[in-house]
Amino acid sequence: MSSRLHWPRAVFRAKTRGQALIIAAIMLPFIIAFVLLVIEVSERWLEVALMEDALQQASRSAVQVMDYAAMARNQEWLRGVPATGCAHVTQAEPGACRAVVEVATTFLTTNLSSARGLAEGESVAAIARRVRWTILPNGGRCRYSNGAERTLVGQPLICAEVRPALRGIVGWGDYTPFISASDTLDAAR
Repeated sequence: MSSRLHWPRAVFRAKTRGQALIIAAIMLPFIIAFVLLVIEVSERWLEVALMEDALQQASRSAVQVMDYAAMARNQEWLRGVPATGCAHVTQAEPGACRAVVEVATTFLTTNLSSARGLAEGESVAAIARRVRWTILPNGGRCRYSNGAERTLVGQPLICAEVRPALRGIVGWGDYTPFISASDTLDAAR
């Protein structure tokens, strides 16, 4: 009976050359997949952050297209924009807000000129054409297509949204994140 108790211990204690290679061979595919996953996720975060920054800077620059003399006279704040503003206009159909949309699109195109991760067939010009701008010279409420809102009263407000087609560095398929931005003038202190 004592030989039965010692037999399993002998099996677990037996050491032979190359035992660690088997464990390494089994673990290696999982380690590689995990490393590639981390690389892909971090690249996608970076691509989305670059797109968000470009759109935010474009809306920031567009809101600065102010007629300060008219603002001082308590008249129309944004050049060429009706008092009611423009909701969900694009570069293709800017309507009455053409001047502001052109400025915003110019800045967005410049900011995206070094964009990385664009999906096959996607271009900076195509992204710029799809951006939906909301221009509110006296403030108001921007409603995004994802249900979010931004409200500001008494100051010019410009909001933008787009869904660019992006591809990560590993190439595990295209994705279309929702990217939105809004900006107003800094408060005077």
